[in-house]
Amino acid sequence: MGEVEYAKGNQRDLCLPATKNIILTSIIPQCKTQTMKRSLILTAVLFFIINASAQEKLSQDSVTAKDLKEVLVKAFEQHSKLLNTPASLNYIGPSQLNRFNNTSLLPAINSTPGVRMEERSPGSYRLNIRGSSLRSPFGVRNVKIYYNNIPFTDPGGNTYLNQLGFYNFQSVEVLKGPSSSLYGAGTGGVLLIESVPNEWKPGVALDFSGGSFGLVNINANLRVGQPSFQNIINFQHRESDGYRDWTNLRHDVFIW
Repeated sequence: MGEVEYAKGNQRDLCLPATKNIILTSIIPQCKTQTMKRSLILTAVLFFIINASAQEKLSQDSVTAKDLKEVLVKAFEQHSKLLNTPASLNYIGPSQLNRFNNTSLLPAINSTPGVRMEERSPGSYRLNIRGSSLRSPFGVRNVKIYYNNIPFTDPGGNTYLNQLGFYNFQSVEVLKGPSSSLYGAGTGGVLLIESVPNEWKPGVALDFSGGSFGLVNINANLRVGQPSFQNIINFQHRESDGYRDWTNLRHDVFIW
């Protein structure tokens, strides 16, 4: 047996044995094998360096744990935890109410799945829970609303939310589905509104905000007494020229 010679330019490669039926594409020459080994070793070294640096960075990062406060709901008169209440219930607290603007409740209420609140004209609201107001083109109907455990809905099933202002809401509990029938005949659901903060602190608060189109929003709040005997005097004033004709608004609310 001799040697098979094949030329690469002016060089001669003697890496292959001389046979007649040899398949050149199935045999890797020794010179190419060494090149592949070097590439594999270099890739493994780079992977080890990157992995080690990533683990070192992860060990330097500090993960801090923060305990969240328990949310107690007053639905069904049980004062139980939200996670332990077997009903379709959503709690809207002060943090969610203050997350948006302080002139309207629409963004906070509409963050609840299955609930749609509209303000078609200034001071005119429409509330829809799971399609309860399909037959009501305006107003709040077929939804029971309680304000500090006092029925706010009239005997005819109408609720006039324009009698309240933004600062009269400290928390809202939304009950959907058949579980809301505990509070009376309401095909859509129930809204439980609380105006008293969970932590009582006597004092005085004054808020003022303004905006475009002549928007002025003022709130004055006075809290006196003790936790067992509380007195809250609140006055709200909101006015706006509106962004189109016939949408000017003046809204004054005084509650004691």
